[in-house]
Amino acid sequence: MCSVCLFSTMAFAQNHLDLVPLPVQLMREEGSYLFTKETRIAVSVGAEETGAHLAQKLRDATKYPFPIVKQKRLGDVVLELSPQNLDLPKEGYMLVVNREGVTITAKETSGLFYGVQTLLQLLPPTIYSGHPTGWEAWSVPALTIKDYPRFGHRGLMLDVSRQFYDVATVKKYLDWMAAHKLNVFHWHLTDDNGWRVEIKRYPKLTQLGAWRGANEVLPPSYGSGSERYGGFYTQKEIREVVAYAQKLHINIIPEVDLPGHAKAATASYPEILCQSEDVSLSVNGENLNLWCVGREANYKMLENIITEIAQLFPWDYFHIGGDEVNPGPWRTCPHCQALMQREGMAQVMDLQVYFVKRMEKIVEKLGKKMVGWDEIIDGGAIDKKTVVHAWRSVDRGINAIRKGHPIIMQPGPYTYLDMKQTPQERGHSWAAIIGLERIYSFDPTGTAQLTPEESKLLLGVQAGLWGELLDRPARIAEYQLYPRLCALAEIGWTPQEQRIWDDFNVRVNRTHFDRMYEMGIAFRVPPPSVTYSNGMLVVTPPFDWSVVRFTADERDPTPFSPVCHYPIITKEPWKYRFATFYRDKYMSPVIAGAQKVYRSPATTVELSFPLRPRNVSASLVDYNPQTYVRSGRQLVEGDFVLFRFDEPLDTPKISVVTGIPSINLFYVEDGTVSYSLDGETFIDVGTFVYGALSFTPPKGIKAVKITMGPNNYSVQTSFMDLFIE
Repeated sequence: MCSVCLFSTMAFAQNHLDLVPLPVQLMREEGSYLFTKETRIAVSVGAEETGAHLAQKLRDATKYPFPIVKQKRLGDVVLELSPQNLDLPKEGYMLVVNREGVTITAKETSGLFYGVQTLLQLLPPTIYSGHPTGWEAWSVPALTIKDYPRFGHRGLMLDVSRQFYDVATVKKYLDWMAAHKLNVFHWHLTDDNGWRVEIKRYPKLTQLGAWRGANEVLPPSYGSGSERYGGFYTQKEIREVVAYAQKLHINIIPEVDLPGHAKAATASYPEILCQSEDVSLSVNGENLNLWCVGREANYKMLENIITEIAQLFPWDYFHIGGDEVNPGPWRTCPHCQALMQREGMAQVMDLQVYFVKRMEKIVEKLGKKMVGWDEIIDGGAIDKKTVVHAWRSVDRGINAIRKGHPIIMQPGPYTYLDMKQTPQERGHSWAAIIGLERIYSFDPTGTAQLTPEESKLLLGVQAGLWGELLDRPARIAEYQLYPRLCALAEIGWTPQEQRIWDDFNVRVNRTHFDRMYEMGIAFRVPPPSVTYSNGMLVVTPPFDWSVVRFTADERDPTPFSPVCHYPIITKEPWKYRFATFYRDKYMSPVIAGAQKVYRSPATTVELSFPLRPRNVSASLVDYNPQTYVRSGRQLVEGDFVLFRFDEPLDTPKISVVTGIPSINLFYVEDGTVSYSLDGETFIDVGTFVYGALSFTPPKGIKAVKITMGPNNYSVQTSFMDLFIE
C-alpha cells in the first residue's frame, strides 16, 4: 500500500547521524555542543584557510559572526594541525565533540578539511544552502571520530566534449565532490564531438573544433541540434578552476583523448589525418577521427599541445586516452605502413604501442606521469610508471597490477554513471544496468588477493560520466551522479568490511537526501514498486517516509496529482502512472501500472538505403521492441522507410519511434511521417521530435512512411518497429 508519510527535513538529523561516507571509527557520547553568537573558530598555523571555509558556511546559515582567532579557549571550535602527535594515515583526522567545544586535529590540511566536511554533516542540512527555516537547533552531538580514507585516489571523470558545462557548473560539481570527500577531478577535455581547452599555438582547435552545427566543421550530435552548439575553456578559466579545486583539496587530471576519439582535432587540422581513403566507423560511430602515427610532424604538434595544457595543471598526472582506436586508416596509410616497415612491426596495432611510447616520452619530459585507458597495455610493454586506467573490467586492472603498473579502477559495469539505473530510464546499458545497490556492491579489489606491494599499486577508484545521453532532460547529469556518487565516495573512503548496503541505503534516503537538496543537487529519487494481480494495483513506496502520487489517464504524475493511499481496483492498469516525490520538487522515474500490449499485424518493409553488416530489415517487422537496424551510410533528403500492412488496419494510435531502443541515440533528426489509405498516395502527419512521433490514423490505413529531410548529420541512423495500439 502507498504511504502518506511526508519527508521530514530536520527530525531525522537530530536522532540519526547518517554520515556519508561512513567514518572508520565513531563513538557516541552523552550531550551535545551548541553553536551560539559567541562561538569562535580557533586555528593553528596552517589551518587558516580551512577555518575560513568553515566560518563562511556557518555564517551563511546561522548569521552568527564566528570570528577566527589564533588563541584557543574553552568553548571554541578548534582546528589544529599536529603533524608530530597523531597516528593517522594521509588525509586522516580526529573529530572530538563535547559540551565544552569541538576539536578537529590532523597531520595535514586535507585531513582538517575532511574533518570539517564531517562536522558540517552533523549540523542541520540547511548549513549547505545558507537558507535556514528558523527551526534549526545549531548543535552537534557529543562524539569522537577517528577517520581516514581507504584509497588515496577518489575521483569523478566528467566528459565535457559531448555536452559542454560552463565554469560555474564545474565549480558546483567540485563543491559537491568535496562535500563527499572525493579528491580527484578527471576532466575529459577533448573527444570527437568537441575540443574544450584553449591552445594558443593552434587556435583552430577551439575556433573550429569547439563547435557543432549545420555550418560547422563538426556536425550536430548528441542532441545539440543544427544550431551552433559548444564552447571551450580559456586558459585563464582553466587556471581559475584549478585554483578553486585546490582550495577544496581536489586535484585535476586533464585528458586529451589520443590517438582515436580525435575528430574535433582532425576536423580543425585535417593534415594530421592519415593519407587514406578509409572511412570506416569507430565503435562510437565516428570516422576520420584518428591521428596518423606515421607523420613525424604530428608528434611535434602533440608535444606543443600537451606542453600548453600541462602548464595549466600542477598535479602529477596527464591522461592521454588511448581507447577504442579504429586502426582502419593505418592499414592503408603510406606513412603508417612505412613506419611499420622501418620499425619491424608485425601487425597494425603495434602502431598503437609505438604511439603510446612516444606520448610517454613527451609527458615524462614535462615532469608528469602518464595515465591511459587500459588498451595502452595491449600488445607491448610500456613504462612501469605509466598509470593504467581500468575501464573494461576489474580483471583488466588486476592484470595491470600484476604487470607492475599503478592503476585507477573505473570499470564500466559498476562505475559508468551514464548507464541506466533501471531498464526504463534514459541512459546506456551496454555495460550494465547500474542502480545504487549495484555500484555500492563494487569492491575495487574484486576477488583478487593482492600482496602488500601490489596493494600499493591500486591508487583508488573513480566514477565516470560520459555525455552522449546527457542533453536532456534538464540537469540530467546531476540525476545520473547522485546518489550513485555517494556510493562511490563510500567505496573510496570506508573500509570494505564496514560497508553494508542496507545501512548505506537508509542513511542516504533518511537524511542525506535532505543534505543534497540543500546543496542544490537535482538528485534521483527512487521509484515505487508496482504490481498488478487479481484486478488490483498494489503500490509500495521505496521507503516509509516517501510520497507516491499517481494518475489514471496515461499522463505522468505532477506535484498536483493525488497521493496514493491504498490499493487501486481497475481493469485497465496500463492507464495508471506512479512516481515518488521528494518535497514535490524532485520526481522519481514514472512507473506504469502494467505494460501496454501492442498489436503485431503482418507487415512488409522497404528501405531506400543499405543497412550495416549483420542488420536485416526483418528486424523492423518482428514487433520485438528490442530489435532495430542501423543504416549503412549517412542518410540524405528523400531516403525513406516504408511499412506496408498486409491488410487495411484500424487502430486508435500509431507511434513511430527511431533510434536505438530505450536509448534514443542515432534517431531521425529531420524527417516526416505520412500514411496512405491506398498504398500510393501519402498524407503527412508531422515531423519528428527527438526521433519520435505519434498520430491517430483514419480507418483502413495501408502504409506508414518515414521520409528523411535534409538535416540528418549522423553517419548512421537507427530504426525500430512501429508501435500499433
